This record gives sequence, structure tokens and C-alpha cells, in this order.
Amino acid sequence: MRSFLMAALAVSAVGCGVSEVQVDETGGVDATAEETGELSTRSASYVVFRPDLLRKCPAPRCGGKFIRDVNRKTVREEYVSGFDFSLSGLTEEAQAKALEGAPGEVVLKGKLGPTEPVYNTRTFLVMEAFRGMPGVVAVPGESYFRVERADDIRCIAAPCPSLRAIKLHTTQETLFHEVSVARASKTNVDARWMTSRITDKGALVTAAFVTANRSTTLDASQVFMRLPEPSQSCPRVAIHQCAAGYTLSWARNENRCLIPTGCVRTVTCPQIRPYCDADYSAMTWNGGTNACPRAICDPTWVTQ
Repeated sequence: MRSFLMAALAVSAVGCGVSEVQVDETGGVDATAEETGELSTRSASYVVFRPDLLRKCPAPRCGGKFIRDVNRKTVREEYVSGFDFSLSGLTEEAQAKALEGAPGEVVLKGKLGPTEPVYNTRTFLVMEAFRGMPGVVAVPGESYFRVERADDIRCIAAPCPSLRAIKLHTTQETLFHEVSVARASKTNVDARWMTSRITDKGALVTAAFVTANRSTTLDASQVFMRLPEPSQSCPRVAIHQCAAGYTLSWARNENRCLIPTGCVRTVTCPQIRPYCDADYSAMTWNGGTNACPRAICDPTWVTQ
């Protein structure tokens, strides 16, 4: 009966436009900890961290990390002597990319490890890791979300939402129509790649909702890519041989792969010097209807 009522509430909310709906508790992560804000040795949670730089005492009592849950009503930091990635399945390369991020640019999912008897410290057992966009600061006060496709929603009033944002550590869901990554993007960053990672690859965001003309946008201020972010997973493609006077043109898809689009007439192209912000690297190719140079700035940690 409860499930029927919740489903009816969700459909009613869609018919009236975009609304926040409560779902079954199984859809949340450690939902009971929302009020207390307590890190747990039993339930996984999403945390951010900062290094322990100021305290002066021997390791492992000092020199580790201070972690705290995101989206908690009560903010409480917990000291851990280090991160244990044995549950994550991440390679050493992916672990390094998680650890080298600046404070606030990395989110980890995991739980507290057991207390070490000699020094009375504990590690944080990492299950998943997410790396944010370099040089981008999440707006204080904005919540952390993950996004999924809302294919199970029956819409009876246009425009119809097709996406669902789940607020981390809660059972709160918000239906919405589209994603904006403008606030999370530095110069010449690939917005299509960032958006696809949010909607289809499990990236996390800090964001606010903006509604205009009956359409709601998830406006992200930071995007945290799930690690490992594939860098060499592009499919093999057949290379066309162009006739004299023609040049092969390419296009970049949402997975950062270059795909040949055909031969176009050779023209004299202007020389470009792509500008990228610090910690971003320029990726260039010949594309468009004239096969002239194109450029995108990817986070350097993605391309290395």
C-alpha cells in the first residue's frame, strides 16, 4: 500500500510540473545518519577531506586527513590516519589521482575502518573515488547530488522531466529537465563530456536548481568524475583515404574520442593557439566542414 501511494505521489508531482518527492529509504545512502551527521564503521557515506598540516605529533596520530560527510545537518570532522583503497578495486594510478586533488576537489565514498590498537587511530576504507574539475570551487551551501535517468516516470504534462537528482545521504529526489555545467567549466572545457558523465556515468555534482518557463535545470557548480575516468577506451575506426585536394575531418564525441566524419575540400586554415587554464591541457584535431584546427581543454589529470 505504501509503495502504491508513493508511486501515485510521484506521478502527481510530474503532472503538476517538477517537484521534490520522497522515495523508499532503500534509495538512499545511510539515510538514518542524516540528522546526526555521524560517520560510521557500518554504513558507507560520501566524504570530503583536508590534510592534517598544523598539528605536531608523531604519525600516525598526526599527519593524516580530516574527513567529514557531505550534506549533513551536523558537520563533524573525524581524523583518520590514511585511506585504505583495498575495497575500491582502483589501480594505483587511479588512487594517486584521487589523492593528488586539492582539498574540496575530491569526494570519497566509504566507511571508517577498525581502530588500530597501538595508536588508537583508524583509516577510512574507500569504496569509490570522484575527482572534480581543477580550479573550480563548489559553492558553499550547495548540496551534493548524483543523477540518474528518470525512465520510470509517467509524464502527463509537458515539458516532461527526464532526469532525477538524488541528494546524497538522504532519500530526497528532485525531477528535472536538463543539466548546466557553465559554472563548473573553465575556459574551453568540453561541456558535452561533462554533462554525459553526470547523466550516464555516475559523476557527482554540487548544484542548485533553477526553474524558468516550467523547465527545471540542475545548475552544477562543481562536477566530480567517477574514477577511473577512461582515457584510452576509444574504439578503433577505419581511416578514410581522401582524394587529392581533400582532407579528412574529425569530430570529438562525448567520450572524448575522435571519430572521422569524412573528406572535405582542403582550405588554408588560420593558425590557432589554444588557451587553457592552469591544470588543463589542450587537445587539438582537424574538424568541421573545412577540417581546420579545433581545440578543447581537458583536465590534465584526465589526459595523463
